[in-house]
Parts: sequence; structure tokens; C-alpha cells
Amino acid sequence: MTTTIKPTLEAEVEGLGKIYRVNRPFNEALESLNEQKAKIISSRDLAYARTKKPNGSLCNNGSYTREGFLHSKNEPYLLALDSPLLDLELADYFSTDKEVYNKYREKAEEDKSKSPNGRGVIILSGGENYKIPTNRFNEDELTLFLFKDQAENYGNFLKENGIDKMPVWLVDRNYVDSEERVILTQLWLHPLDGRSCVYGDSNDFDCYYGVRGLLKKTNEVMKNKEI
Repeated sequence: MTTTIKPTLEAEVEGLGKIYRVNRPFNEALESLNEQKAKIISSRDLAYARTKKPNGSLCNNGSYTREGFLHSKNEPYLLALDSPLLDLELADYFSTDKEVYNKYREKAEEDKSKSPNGRGVIILSGGENYKIPTNRFNEDELTLFLFKDQAENYGNFLKENGIDKMPVWLVDRNYVDSEERVILTQLWLHPLDGRSCVYGDSNDFDCYYGVRGLLKKTNEVMKNKEI
């Protein structure tokens, strides 16, 4: 039986709450955060926290975040605000059946009429790696979806730190189209190491230890409440 590792308090961020870090594989880290009553951090909240703590470990270390990708043969890639891999059973296998993909695809179609920062799932165009200029975060669908009300602010923050473009790395299209099962990957937000990329092409949770959880304040109204 795996011994649960207690999360380490990494930072307290005004307007957000306490951020914990667990240096264990993803599924083990989720169990640890659940016991702490913390929820895996979203890209929006990690971006906000980085702008408030620019000189600490939040910027120097990457992290898995709440969002996840779904890749299906001959279908567009999807990015979900709540990753299917938050289900610990799925987290052990990195794949699922077409029924799960179809459920998320239906949600993405329903959300098309909403602004990107209000959607639960978005459809990604193509299946190739690309880069988003940091001075266009307030215009790009993906960055508005991930960083929400912090998109422009985080883009400016990255630019001030010498990052002109943020890479987005996806699972190779040829590989996806060779698989019958739907491939699931968890979003990893890189540190500010000159790129701070959105990494979605790994299905090995032992590759990067590092999962952050957020315990939001409950004794006061959150001024920077996640949308």
C-alpha cells in the first residue's frame, strides 16, 4: 500500500489562498491533496500566483494543472477545464473509450457560443505544435480559456521576463491516428525558463514530479475568484 505524502506549503497568495506542492506522480499527488482538502490548481490560478510571487519557486518550477487534453483518432483535439484524468482510475491508464471523448466533444460544441474564458471544453485546431505571442494572450482562444481574466496580465508578465512566445506542445497527430483508444494527457505548465510552455504530449506521470494544489480562503470574499 502506498504511503500518502503530506503536501508542502509552498506559498500563500493574497486574494487566492494557500498553494501546496507534492513531488510525487500525479495520481499519488491527487490523493495527497485530497487529504489536505486542496484542489489541483488551475492554470489561471497558477498564472495569477506567479505574477504575485515573481521571485520564488512558483516561477522556478513547473506543475501539472487541472486541465487535460483528449486526443481521438481522426478527430480534433480537445482541452477540458476539468481533465478526465482527475478520475484516479483513468489516471492509471492514460486512455479511455470514444464515449468519454464524445461527451467532452458535445460539451465543446455547446460552449462555442460562449467567450473562451467561460467555456468548459474547447476544440483545438490542428494537431501540430505551435507558439502563441505573449502580447496576444488577450486575443488567443487557448490563452483566454486557460488564463481567463489573467490572460493579458500573464502574457505581459512573461514578456517582461524575456518570453516573447509561449510554445504549445501536443501529441503527434500520426501517433494519435494510429491508436484506437482515446489518448488522455494532463496539462503541464512549464516554469519561466525562457519559454514557459503549455506541455500536453506526455503520458508518463513519473516524468515530471510536481503537482500543486490550492486551498482557497473561506473566511472572506475572494476578490480574485476563479471564473
